[in-house]
Amino acid sequence: MRPFKYALAALFAFAPLAQAQTVHVTPDRARVFPLSDGSFEVAPPRGQVLDGYWCAAADYARRGLGAGWGQDIYVARGLGDGVAIDRTSTVIFTLTPVPSDKPDRFITRTNAFHVGDRLNVQEADHKCSIVRRRF
Repeated sequence: MRPFKYALAALFAFAPLAQAQTVHVTPDRARVFPLSDGSFEVAPPRGQVLDGYWCAAADYARRGLGAGWGQDIYVARGLGDGVAIDRTSTVIFTLTPVPSDKPDRFITRTNAFHVGDRLNVQEADHKCSIVRRRF
């Protein structure tokens, strides 16, 4: 009976850690990690098109956070190394307005994720049709 008691104690000791690592998985198999500051990190499956980031952000905003279709989703950090996952290609989004870091140039990179870029949930959700059509 004693080993069961220790196993149960260990389970409860690590319960908060397990809750902190709760992952939202979208229908397209992207993983979304809520971060402590209210933002969330998106890691689509490897090889998925860039629209997959917006698609996953829209899915999490609607189903995970209960956001309405008109709620804006902002890029909090562009494409970079993962914070919650060991990946080199994640994007961090937030529902809180973020000042833009977009350069004031006539030509900018296509499909770049600049801090402050935004789409509302409905616009981001439309990116899902592009993702699903390709696979």
